[in-house]
Amino acid sequence: MARLTPLLGALLLSVFTQPIFGASTTVSENTSDDNKVQYCQTGLVTGEADFCVSLASYPNATTKSDDIYFHLAVTRWNANGWTAIGTGQTMAGALMFVIYGDPVNGTEKEPVVSIRTVEGHRQPQLIEDFSTVAGKGFDVQVLSSSWKEAGTVPASKGKVKRHDDHDEHNIIPAAGTKTYVADILLACYSCSQWSSGPGSWRTSISAESTSQPFLWAWNDRQDFSGNFTRDAHLKMHRHRGSETGGYGFFWADMTRSSLSSSEKQPSTTDLLKTLSITPNVKMVGTSEEPLSASGWLSKLTSNPLPKTHAFFMTVAFLILFPLGVMLIRSGGNAFQKHWLVQALASVFTFAGAAVGLYMTGRRVPSTFHQWLGLVVTLLLVVQIILGWRHHVNFVRIRRRTWISYGHIWLGRWAVVAGWVNVVLGLLLSGHSRVDAWGVGIFMGMEAVVVAWWVWRAAQRRKAMEGGNGQGGKVQLEDGEGESYGLMARNGGNGSGGADGEYFRLSMSEDDLSSSDDEEEEGKRRNGGGSGR
Repeated sequence: MARLTPLLGALLLSVFTQPIFGASTTVSENTSDDNKVQYCQTGLVTGEADFCVSLASYPNATTKSDDIYFHLAVTRWNANGWTAIGTGQTMAGALMFVIYGDPVNGTEKEPVVSIRTVEGHRQPQLIEDFSTVAGKGFDVQVLSSSWKEAGTVPASKGKVKRHDDHDEHNIIPAAGTKTYVADILLACYSCSQWSSGPGSWRTSISAESTSQPFLWAWNDRQDFSGNFTRDAHLKMHRHRGSETGGYGFFWADMTRSSLSSSEKQPSTTDLLKTLSITPNVKMVGTSEEPLSASGWLSKLTSNPLPKTHAFFMTVAFLILFPLGVMLIRSGGNAFQKHWLVQALASVFTFAGAAVGLYMTGRRVPSTFHQWLGLVVTLLLVVQIILGWRHHVNFVRIRRRTWISYGHIWLGRWAVVAGWVNVVLGLLLSGHSRVDAWGVGIFMGMEAVVVAWWVWRAAQRRKAMEGGNGQGGKVQLEDGEGESYGLMARNGGNGSGGADGEYFRLSMSEDDLSSSDDEEEEGKRRNGGGSGR
């Protein structure tokens, strides 16, 4: 029992930190090299990211910190795009190694290795002075960098189509296209000082971690137009996650490949041998999920801004707004309940939009998800104004106007647009299509329930109106009814009066009761109802 409790706890933690549907964990593959730490993505043939990275750490006696060495092998077939590896689970505060260049016409030149970071979710900036950023002793150096020919692209075994005209499709090299590898060896001296340097915004990196997170991203479309400087402007990576090779994460057991402190400072030749990439092996000492409980906790608390944005928008559009639509047709102070819930939903939406705008920074929205979210947020302002005008008018004339119907239909379409954007947000955040389909099915079921509720309220209202003859029920804001009668203007006789016009006299049940009481009281005062 003592061993069962922590096991169940770890299991529950893994369940709650997995994607919603279709979750799976990929573990390290077994090899004979117990000191190897390697992670690879091999997707060039299918138009996805293609790179490998192997790691090793070495105690730095001078700075009492740890040096970490990275061997990168990035496969390319043209001069477009870039590939990046970074520390931690967020771009903000990560130490990033960005690789780009022209392997076709510049094989005699070295690949560009741009070392960057950024405090927020913005354009990563080149680090000019490493010691100023992370303290004395911290430094990153490129020990070796070269292009190497790697053969040609094999013929595709499946039916793969080329789609070069749309960002959501992969660009796939034709069979027989020559490929190249950017072979790079990096040394991050006193690397563990990165997270303890000036300021507290950097992601952590430790040679003692058994579950060190790393992130990767790539762009295969940017045309540098020959401007391969280390501070070149970078266009955004693919918007979707690892499902289409846009970006992803992996965790490494850094303790597996720690070089003994008794050894001499490793040479470049020794490091290239020690960190040689094992072919046809994706993961050794690494995983695409955290390797420890602390890693799970780190994953759960990472990326707070995207998760906060997703929380606000999901609660607003999947729970609160649909609930408000149903409450206005529930009776019993329905209007008050409706506007309170919708006000809360609006607050959630504006908060989520504010977080989204903060993450975007000063950049112009570049995805359909961002533009649709901006449009929905602006329409919500219009919706609030229409709702207020509808209420003011309804209190005065006790019937709907075009403003009322505008409020109703704009609200319905805003909820549908919000649902669509929630699914788009899932895809952009790296969730699989299975997750998106699962949430979409939930939305479909919710739409059926809400539509049935609205239909039932409409049928009840029609039944009230039909059961009162010429008189009937005037709809209230809460979906109930109000009795009324038609009275001729200017004392008419019921056939339209002198001018043939009628006006509606509205009376609630309390008004009707008061009128009856007053009539009885008048009869008693006049002797049984005799007139004068």
